[in-house]
Amino acid sequence: AGCSHHGVRLRPGCPVHGWERQGDRILAVKTCEGPLAADQFILAAGAWSEPLLEQLGWRPGIHPVRGQIALVNTGGPVLSRILLEGKRYLVPRADGRVLIGSTEEDAGFDKRTTAGGINSLLSVAIALVPELVEAHLERSWAGLRPGSPDGLPFLGPVPGLTNLLVAAGHFRAGIQLSPATGLVLKELLLGRKLTIPLESFRLDRPPGPPQRVAFRS
Repeated sequence: AGCSHHGVRLRPGCPVHGWERQGDRILAVKTCEGPLAADQFILAAGAWSEPLLEQLGWRPGIHPVRGQIALVNTGGPVLSRILLEGKRYLVPRADGRVLIGSTEEDAGFDKRTTAGGINSLLSVAIALVPELVEAHLERSWAGLRPGSPDGLPFLGPVPGLTNLLVAAGHFRAGIQLSPATGLVLKELLLGRKLTIPLESFRLDRPPGPPQRVAFRS
C-alpha cells in the first residue's frame, strides 16, 4: 500500500530474464510481459542476481545459501528475550511461539526443508531451553539468502553502464542493512553526496578473505 501510494507499480509473478542494452546504457529489462523501459535501473534480485549480471559480463559470485527455519508452539511464554548461539537464534513471541533459525547450506536453488536441517535447529534449541522438548512443531520452511565470496554485499554502479545499480549479496544481513542500502541507492540515483563510502562494496572489488557477518536472520 505504501509503495502504491508513492506511485510504485508492482508486477508480482513477472520474472525478469534479460536486458536490452545499447552501448553503456540499459534501455529496458526483458520480462514475461514484454520489455520495460526506464531511465534508471536497480538490480536487487537477491540470490537470483548472478544470472542477470552474467548477461552483462560480470560474475561476482553471488550464490544461493539455503536457510531452514522452524516455528514451535509452547502454549505459553518460556523465553523473555532473543537467544543467540553461534549461527543459531531463538526469537520468542508473545503468544508462546518460538522462531528457531537457521541453517546455512549450499543446496543451490532448492528451497525444500530437510529432516536433518530441522533436527539440527531443534537440537540446539532444546539444549538452550530444555522446556522446548514439549513444544509442538507448528511449521518449518526455508529461504535462499544471497551469499557473496567475501561475505560483503555488492552495492553501487555496475562498471561500464551509466544507468544500472546493483544491490545484492547481503547474505544474512539483508533486513538489517536495508535502511542503509536504500539511502545509498537514493543518493546514487539523485546524484547526491554519498553518506557511506562504497569502496568495499564495489562490484569490481578484488577478491578478499571472508568477512565475519555480525547479523543473524
